[in-house]
Amino acid sequence: MAEKTGLSKRELNKVRKRAEIVGVASRMFLEQGYATTTMSAIADALGGSKATLWAHFSSKEDLFAATVDLHVETFARDIDEVLTGQSFSVPALRRACLRFIDCLLRENSVLLYRLVVSEGERFPEIKETFYTRGPAKLRCAIASFFATRFEEEEARRLTQLTVSAVTGYRTDVLLRPGGATHAEHEAFVDNLLSHVGWPAD
Repeated sequence: MAEKTGLSKRELNKVRKRAEIVGVASRMFLEQGYATTTMSAIADALGGSKATLWAHFSSKEDLFAATVDLHVETFARDIDEVLTGQSFSVPALRRACLRFIDCLLRENSVLLYRLVVSEGERFPEIKETFYTRGPAKLRCAIASFFATRFEEEEARRLTQLTVSAVTGYRTDVLLRPGGATHAEHEAFVDNLLSHVGWPAD
């Protein structure tokens, strides 16, 4: 394994340990919140020494950033599948919007969103970390997609409209007692496209 990755056994163990730490911390942040989760509690959950934890992460903020990166990486990979290398077309935009909605409504995405909203005022650093590592990157990807057809300023406006509409829909779904079906997601996206003047047929 070490030969295949180009890493020494020691380096590979370090990567594995870091991934283990982030996995445990991620679960604790999402289940218990940012304020309640301490470095000591994470170390106890790992069953190792606090020194090991501090050797990998210098602060709880750094560890939260790694947690955000873990979730954003999966999210971004899914979005990239329908955006990267694509030139603008209505069918491509429709697929991207539906994938965007699916990703936003995944359990971990919802938990992370609620965590940032509920604790972002007390801990503005987590709001900044989340935005720069998540939504800001996503906006750049969407803007690049629109820029294959539209001028830069128009691409920016279309990005703002699309992101605002889809995230607003996510909030609406989360507030509904029964959630929403995939058919309802499709109806929303088709309605959005038709009102912008792009029928989804």
